[in-house]
Amino acid sequence: VLFRSSTSAERNVAWLAQGGETVKCAQYAKSSKGFDKATTVHASALGTAYEQPWTYFHATMTDLKPSTTYVYRVGDCATRWSTPYTFRTRDNGSFNFLVYGDPQVYQATATNDPGAGWAKTLSQSTTQFPGTDFLMTEGDQVDAYTPSAQTPQWDIFLAPKQLTQYALAPVVGNHDNANGTSTQWSEHFAVPNETPYGRTVGDNGDYSFVYNNALFMVLNTNSLDVAAHETFMKAAINANKGTAWQIVSFHHAPYSSADHPSDADVTYLRTNLTPVLSKLGVDLVLNGHDHDYARSYLMAGTSIVPGSNGSTVKAADGQTLYIATNSSSGGKFYALTGPYPWTAKTNQENVANYTNVEVNGGKIVVTTYRSTDNSVIDAVTLKNQSV
Repeated sequence: VLFRSSTSAERNVAWLAQGGETVKCAQYAKSSKGFDKATTVHASALGTAYEQPWTYFHATMTDLKPSTTYVYRVGDCATRWSTPYTFRTRDNGSFNFLVYGDPQVYQATATNDPGAGWAKTLSQSTTQFPGTDFLMTEGDQVDAYTPSAQTPQWDIFLAPKQLTQYALAPVVGNHDNANGTSTQWSEHFAVPNETPYGRTVGDNGDYSFVYNNALFMVLNTNSLDVAAHETFMKAAINANKGTAWQIVSFHHAPYSSADHPSDADVTYLRTNLTPVLSKLGVDLVLNGHDHDYARSYLMAGTSIVPGSNGSTVKAADGQTLYIATNSSSGGKFYALTGPYPWTAKTNQENVANYTNVEVNGGKIVVTTYRSTDNSVIDAVTLKNQSV
């Protein structure tokens, strides 16, 4: 759901269909009224999918109201429609969203069911937080590097019913990007306000959305064009000056504590991108890639803010908190390395994790859980200058 203002909300939907038709629609209505009072919108994008003989479609449901349950379906705009699905919008105040590190579904916890770990974490987390406003992944939805091998993995990643019920804000990872050879990302995801900045293949450029009082900016860090990322973020910030929080999400964690901190691309982003994030006033950065949990000190670019490693931190202008997320499927873990000077908290128990982010007025509470039993790994409260 995209809150473009305090009164207007939208949700995008993407789907695949067979049959060769080029006219497809999404239809939606308040559940209390049903499809007799439905709004029908034509697909805004369509094309031949990599997975044959399918065609992909994207559509946007507009003018959604807060705190309302909707039913929706997709079809031929006339008589043939899919099974109905439901989703619920939330209110315009405080909110929370759930964050998942690298699902990478073919790195399986159960060899006879490669999607079991991902499905379990989605079920555990949304049962624990049934009123969550939306979901966010931190990249590497799939594991394979070739389009043909990716196809069944995308099917497995998208199979859980929660992905028809909750809005998803995905980050593109290096596996999803498949070294610039995969277009399936842009078929399966109709991301909002997508731009050419950061694009490496198809439509996987940087994108943004506003939810209540927070601006979210999602970067494709398969592109190391920091100047382009900066241009994108400046434009998004200038267009949304009334928001209280700026949250950035991208795959390649600059401040983690396992396998990747010394990689050339990660080192480059740490040296060149993090000062830009601080300069622009970004409050919170969420990452994946390193398959461990790591919380940073408050960082002023590459400089550590002394004493900011406690469970409550108050950020001055230009100080940013980084959270690197562990595997959400339990399929692949990296052992901790270091110690690194930027890490305030690390964890690696070879257990799948998920993170709940609560945005409540002048504070953000970030709590990371074990998917096995919903026990807490780490919690930190980030306060801004107004608190």
